[in-house]
Amino acid sequence: MKKPAISRREFLNVGAAAGVAGVAAPLLAAAQTEKGGSSAMNVRFGLNLLLYTAAFTRDKVDLIAKAADMGYDGAEIPFNDLSLLDAAATRAARERAGVGLTACAVLLPGMDLCSQKPDERQAGQEQLRRIIDLTAEMGGDVAAGPLYAPVGRLTGRARTDEEWKWCAEGLRAAADHAEKSGILLAIEPLNRFETYVFNTAADAARMVREIGSPNLKVQLDTFHGNIEEKDTAAAIRATGALLGHFHASESDRGVPGTGQVKWPSVFAALKDVGYSRWITIESFAIGILDLCAAACIWRPIYDSPDGLARDGLAFLRKMSSAA
Repeated sequence: MKKPAISRREFLNVGAAAGVAGVAAPLLAAAQTEKGGSSAMNVRFGLNLLLYTAAFTRDKVDLIAKAADMGYDGAEIPFNDLSLLDAAATRAARERAGVGLTACAVLLPGMDLCSQKPDERQAGQEQLRRIIDLTAEMGGDVAAGPLYAPVGRLTGRARTDEEWKWCAEGLRAAADHAEKSGILLAIEPLNRFETYVFNTAADAARMVREIGSPNLKVQLDTFHGNIEEKDTAAAIRATGALLGHFHASESDRGVPGTGQVKWPSVFAALKDVGYSRWITIESFAIGILDLCAAACIWRPIYDSPDGLARDGLAFLRKMSSAA
């Protein structure tokens, strides 16, 4: 009987996973989904393209095919300066590659849902609407990140009740817009050195529960959890069904599996809560001064971006299979 043909991408997916798992490729192939994710967990693996660029301009859309050829189920697009994005070209590149798409979004200075200044709160709401609309135009399904205040804005004090109220008003309006567009928003708690608004999963989950929209969830990132949570796995379990997006980042933003994150317990927790969305690797391009300054990266944290992408994906597949 003639064997069915296998595509180049399917071949790469099977081969990469087999090399890490230490098993024969045919045996591992039977446990994989259509795009290469493991059937042990019903998740999709994504690559945040901040690994290669901080400005996702039209000439960078081929990075989506690059991620697909490495075996990723989707690419995560950096939404920094929205004026640089070409939604039509990005959508076309995504469709050619046959993968999914998510957005990694931020609010810029002067756009702040927690600000005492009404014009800054309004600017933050307008930015969120544009983020939602662009994600939908690109054919994406998730827009995630610290969607409440600019990264690095610190006041020298704790969040106030009034700031919480303002933030809730802005996120409620954004969630309403997301419901109309079919986009999932996920708010990400950051470590204390990057924000004072949401630092833990419990912070973000409390806000999501208060708003009560099916299109507003929590995004967790193992880099930030490694700093702020007592137990990252326990934080995942406590978040439960409110978990809408997940960043798999090593403790030093290097290759997943080479640092201090307790990956077996993290994946066990994701499986326990029935998480079935994106698991996306996030790291940052070395050599882009503005990006490295924002992420406080002052030394090399990986040998090569391609190596991080390939080795990280293989490691995460292994963790998913073992969960």
